[in-house]
Amino acid sequence: MQKTSAKSKQRRQEILAAALKCFTEHGLAATTIESIRKESGASVGSLYHHFGSKEAIAGALYIEGMQNHFEKLRGSLESGGGVRSGDGPAKMAGLAEFGVKTIVRTYCEWISENPSWAKFIFSTRGEMLDSSQRKRLKAENRAHMNYLKEFFREAQEQGEIKTYPASLYHSLLIGPAQDYARQWLNGRVREPLDTHTDILSEAAWRLFKTH
Repeated sequence: MQKTSAKSKQRRQEILAAALKCFTEHGLAATTIESIRKESGASVGSLYHHFGSKEAIAGALYIEGMQNHFEKLRGSLESGGGVRSGDGPAKMAGLAEFGVKTIVRTYCEWISENPSWAKFIFSTRGEMLDSSQRKRLKAENRAHMNYLKEFFREAQEQGEIKTYPASLYHSLLIGPAQDYARQWLNGRVREPLDTHTDILSEAAWRLFKTH
């Protein structure tokens, strides 16, 4: 049973990888189920068993891209915190700086490592998601935001990080990095995104530090 499950999971990932290649080369609208089937080597039955439609494949690819980035960010944040509840202001200030810079740095790293996936996410903006996929993504976004709130909670309470309206956090944290990433992915700038990670992360921290 486990062997069958692992094989099924592998086939699913192969279909998603093939779909991303097709979407990248031909665009979402021009890609067909048949082109994905040929690229993946999957049977029609297997393809429909796992997804059911081209739109469902695109939706799954979008959601898994977001999940992949969230997982990478959480792993990065948890690997270097080292601060516990009750620690003093100096450590909390260090945690706040580490957290802000890690968010920007991980964002740049993920896009640099997955340019096709990132371009797909930027270009589609989740427009193909069905109602169940939208509900799932909304729940995962909420859980991720709650995780980040808790990560910064004590540093914020101790005044080691500025407080802004909730609607501004995304723009202030990764707005500049996102703008440069879009330009790089579209070929409007040549210098790779990861060459400017330190500058972008430092700029974000200057917006949030209180001292």
